[in-house]
Amino acid sequence: MAWRKLVQVGVLHYVSAEPKTPMDWISIAPHKLGQVQWLWLMVGLQLLLFGLGWAGASTVATEDGRHMRGLAIFNVGVGFGLLLVGLRGQWPYLVTHAVSNVCSMLSFSVLWWAALSMTGVRQRWREHVALAALSTVLLLWFGQSPDTSQSRVSVYYLTVSWIALRGSWQVCVRLWADGLRRTGVILLCTGWLLGAMFVMRGVTGLTSTTSAELTFDTTSTHLLAYVILASGFIVNLVFANIVFGRLVRQLRRLSRRDMLTGLYNRRAIVDALQLEWERYRRGGPAFSVACVDIDLFKQVNDELGHAAGDEALVQVAQRLSAHIRPGDIIGRSGGEEFWVLLMCTELELALSTAERLREAVGTGLLWADRPARRLTVSIGVATASPADTSFDALVARADAALYRAKKSGRNRVRADPDSGLAMVANH
Repeated sequence: MAWRKLVQVGVLHYVSAEPKTPMDWISIAPHKLGQVQWLWLMVGLQLLLFGLGWAGASTVATEDGRHMRGLAIFNVGVGFGLLLVGLRGQWPYLVTHAVSNVCSMLSFSVLWWAALSMTGVRQRWREHVALAALSTVLLLWFGQSPDTSQSRVSVYYLTVSWIALRGSWQVCVRLWADGLRRTGVILLCTGWLLGAMFVMRGVTGLTSTTSAELTFDTTSTHLLAYVILASGFIVNLVFANIVFGRLVRQLRRLSRRDMLTGLYNRRAIVDALQLEWERYRRGGPAFSVACVDIDLFKQVNDELGHAAGDEALVQVAQRLSAHIRPGDIIGRSGGEEFWVLLMCTELELALSTAERLREAVGTGLLWADRPARRLTVSIGVATASPADTSFDALVARADAALYRAKKSGRNRVRADPDSGLAMVANH
């Protein structure tokens, strides 16, 4: 029973009534809680629920998993700290005051780190660590007695206000540069409003004898509680917008990319062709299409296996994309065939570009565990013509030219004869 006596003596230092058992530490007398304490309990519970939501989302996330865990820690930490604020007078003073402040302050530091990391802002770890360490020591030192509560309150509010003001500004600048201007402004306004209120309460703790404790039932305390309640919603919604917006962009990008080669897939290259065709029909410059097909590709799969065939496709795609001009678009239309959209290009230049692509592929491909093997490509070229009824007709002519290149011996470039109409129409 000696440990129980020791605990009781420790508790007597912080609470007015001696508990009968250690379990009295977790007892709550609802009738003793003030209105503002119930408000803090509600705000703390809201943030805890947000934290659980982020924690659950982080278990299925890939790219932003660690950022979500940071947001979960922030919400849970601040929520737990506010729950301790709501229990002041029920639990030991050191726990409900000093520990509560340290928990909230460190959680805001985690949010600062997560926000900067998520948006790609370069972080200064020394500033983060020094601020958190110094504030923790001061909060625990001044949090041992009600006689130094004003100093503790000032340290807490001024530290958190610095994090809110500086952190929201850094993130806003990055979001503005990334085109998320509305999201950045909302976050900046929220952070600066919260920071301004914290600064005022921190200065009050330094210059006034009026207590700035959160449990005093005053108008300013109620206002701060509602601001934190609204800020919790806004901050979480802002970061949810960033995370899920990034996820949507990633899914959109993946939906337009070939999973094997990384080039545009058929859907994306067709969209590009449609856009360029509409520009041409409105009087825009002529453009050309090159259909590229790997010669005798089935032999690679049959002799070396499908893994080697996939590696061959990847290497051919890399060589083709490395030798097209800036602004031209290349995509894998299916199987071993690729389409190249040559922007603002008439037949003569399209043929020279196609010849360059043919030579780039024909230098031989390398595998890690197999000898080098020379692959060749056949290319058919067609230039947009007023006689074309759609871009499908243009692609069909380029495909017909590819078929002639195959029939005439492979490893060569052939042009569609009707593409000469485009040159006549533009002169």
